[in-house]
Formats: sequence, structure tokens, C-alpha cells
Amino acid sequence: MKPPLIIIGMHRSGTSLVAKVLEKAGVFMGVLKDHNYEAMHFLSLNQQSLWAAGADWLSPCVPPEQHWKVQAASALYKEHFKLNGKLQSLRYKMFPQDWGWKDPRNTFTLPMWLSVFPNARVLYIKRAPQDVAKSLQKRNAVPGEVFNERLNDLDFCLALTEKYQEQAAHYAPSLKERFFKTDYEKLVALDRESITQLEGYCGRSLWEHFNTYVR
Repeated sequence: MKPPLIIIGMHRSGTSLVAKVLEKAGVFMGVLKDHNYEAMHFLSLNQQSLWAAGADWLSPCVPPEQHWKVQAASALYKEHFKLNGKLQSLRYKMFPQDWGWKDPRNTFTLPMWLSVFPNARVLYIKRAPQDVAKSLQKRNAVPGEVFNERLNDLDFCLALTEKYQEQAAHYAPSLKERFFKTDYEKLVALDRESITQLEGYCGRSLWEHFNTYVR
């Protein structure tokens, strides 16, 4: 099993776009995903851990260890790929796949995941706070999407974004070369240098996929 690539960052920061691009480039993001490209199994465990700590994505915290909802690495890997039977499991063991998952909640549950996958790599997607806040408010008005009255308050959205961004940046010193930050604005502007650096970190060719999904 290869170490996973864990994507962190605030909601509405481009993590869905990056997850889609990475999967098209060969980094598997899960069999069961929602419309935001979040692997349902990891999303559920993140939610359970936050809820157990009296938190959620709108009022996040780093869950204390006693609230972690963890499973064995092998079980999580099997669920991610939906491996059935010994032959399929053996094939993935002999030919390990690049894989990972995206969920903004990872920003606060990352210590839990690093306890299971100590060699995991972390990709942080950052976007300008004002743009995140506006995107949160725009989504809040879409029928069928997530709605919360607090998201109509621009100051609340900005403070929430700052909290996510401060927490995400907190991991950089300890993870060192296993931590990489990229800017959403540069990716959607198809900035060659930024995409090339991300390609180097992920070990995948990404330019054509960004070019497809951004234009």
C-alpha cells in the first residue's frame, strides 16, 4: 500500500477541482464519492469525529484522540477501493495504486489520519478569503445545497476561512517535504510554474487535465 495523498483546505477553495484533476491523472480518489468529489467513507469518519468532539465543519476543532473514529489502514484502503475477494486484494498489493482523498474536514482531523498513515503526503489548496466567503454565500442560496443562516454573514465566512487556513498552515513545519501548498488562483489561471510544481509533488502529469476542466 502506498501512502495516501490527503487534500486539505477550506470549503469552496478549489479542492474539488484539484481532486478531480488528480484522479483523471491516476491518483484514485475513491469508488463512492459525493458531488464535491469527497470519498464518502472518509467523509463519514471525519464527521463522526467532529460530532463526537461537539464540533462540525461550521464550528471546527481538532478532535481529541478519545474522539477519533479510526480503523486499520488496511481496512480503510480496502473500503476506498471496494476490494472484494483475495485475488483482487492480492493484485492491489502486488501493484499498489496512487490514491488519496479530499475533504475540507481533513484540515482538522489530519492528526487522526496521520496516526493511521504516518507517511501520508498532504496537499493544501489555498484561496483568497474574500473569494471563499463570496462562494460560501453563493452556495448558501442554491436550493438543495448546504444551507446555514450563519453563512449569510460575510464576517462569519471570513473568520471561518481564516480558521481553516491557520490550521492548514500549522502542519507545514512538522511535515516538511510531505506538505505542499498551492494557490487556487494560480491553478485556474493555468500558471505553468504552479502546475509544474504541483506535478512534481504529485508525480503526475496534470497540465492537460487542468486545461480541460478550467477552460
